Amino acid sequence: MAAILTDKFRVIFAEKFKEAIEVGENQTLTALGVPSTTIWLFFAKSVAWIDGVVLDPTDNQQDSFRLYDQIIGLKKIPSAEIRQVIRNNKWIEGTIYDIYRDDYGKLLTSAGTTNTYVQGLNFEQHLYETNYYVVTSEYKVYKCLSNNKNSPSTVQPSSVSAAPFTLSDGYLWKYMFTVNANDFEKFKTDEYIPIPISIPVSNQLPASANFGGSIYNVVIESAGTGYTANSEYDIVGDGTGGKVKITSVSQSGAITSVLVINPGSAYTYGQINLGSGGGSLIPIISPKEGTAVSIGRELGAYRIALHAKLDKDDFVFGNDFSIVGVLYNPIVTTSGTDVAIGTKQLVLASALNGTIEYNDLQIRVTAHSSGALGVTETAATGRIVHYENTTKTIYFTQENEVGFGMASNGTRASFLPGDTISIGADQETATIAAGNTSVKSSGLSRGSGEIIYIDNRSTISRAKDQTEDFKIILEF
Repeated sequence: MAAILTDKFRVIFAEKFKEAIEVGENQTLTALGVPSTTIWLFFAKSVAWIDGVVLDPTDNQQDSFRLYDQIIGLKKIPSAEIRQVIRNNKWIEGTIYDIYRDDYGKLLTSAGTTNTYVQGLNFEQHLYETNYYVVTSEYKVYKCLSNNKNSPSTVQPSSVSAAPFTLSDGYLWKYMFTVNANDFEKFKTDEYIPIPISIPVSNQLPASANFGGSIYNVVIESAGTGYTANSEYDIVGDGTGGKVKITSVSQSGAITSVLVINPGSAYTYGQINLGSGGGSLIPIISPKEGTAVSIGRELGAYRIALHAKLDKDDFVFGNDFSIVGVLYNPIVTTSGTDVAIGTKQLVLASALNGTIEYNDLQIRVTAHSSGALGVTETAATGRIVHYENTTKTIYFTQENEVGFGMASNGTRASFLPGDTISIGADQETATIAAGNTSVKSSGLSRGSGEIIYIDNRSTISRAKDQTEDFKIILEF
């Protein structure tokens, strides 16, 4: 028994992912009880990789909890910073481009274990894998309807006409869209370009009520013999109006070129009856959504780009980080803001002396307000991520690492108001302020939501006045 998830499945779920974020931002729907969906960029791991070797991310529950403990900060990604993207398939003079076909992957012949299929120029059997559209130097996108019988493309398309047009090299193109300048800045990468949120109606070629389309190209499957130039034939099927003309033949009357003189409408299937000469023409039917109507489904936008910017005023941290990721639907306790602190915090009774170098600095409880630690008592430890002198606040993590959150017996103790702590190798001491607000938990509920993207990077150095710009591609 054979089964597949179709390529459209991937595109639809990319669409639905973005729509879910939009719905989550609609306060009216949220008030009616519609669940809110959010995604957050996070940055983590304040210490460098051992010997500078960046490890590959691992995908399991144990490492997910380890990553939660290393998160430094988070920023919400709104729907305005999300776009579906397609491959940046640049137009290059002299390249032969695939044509749009509605039958890629169709079995043509079967002989024992050898099958032949309708496929692209590089043997692709899926439409979205072929190079049937191009992105020009002006970031205009065109769909190739005919490639002049697999000839090189030598004239870059530039027209923004809604109707398909043929250039002097014989290529038939349909203008799709131009990348918006603002979207270009936010979402464009070397490999991908964003598709627009909407397409002007004036550029669309809608499908018919039966989801049928027009026919702008026919493929010569068999040339046959005995045909004459300028002969016209109807395209027969469930649509109407389609007509083609044989424009040239060989000395034996074999068909060498064909022109669609009326694309017709409402076709979901069609054939051209050429009589007894043995010729066969295959009509190529446009998408059931129409042309330039549903760009994502027509051009295969099963990836989305997330744009996130860490502005200089978002976080006080000036420390490095080595991991960037995305959290889906986490519980973030910092309300009314799009940023959250991922570390824990200690407010000190008095400011520290001198400058703190953060990386790998340990903090450790040496005494409670009531006296020394008990002989068998586990001392709370942690790793300093940042110290803010003006607020006398230490930002720190507690990880499953002995001396930096975990004790040798496998337990993790908590810091308490009034505790005396030592800081780093020089053992400078300080006292945690009294009161319930002097020890703060992370703004992220540990383990909440799902980590859906992890990017282990070479260490990124960060300063307080620095801005980082991230573009993340998620593939469905």
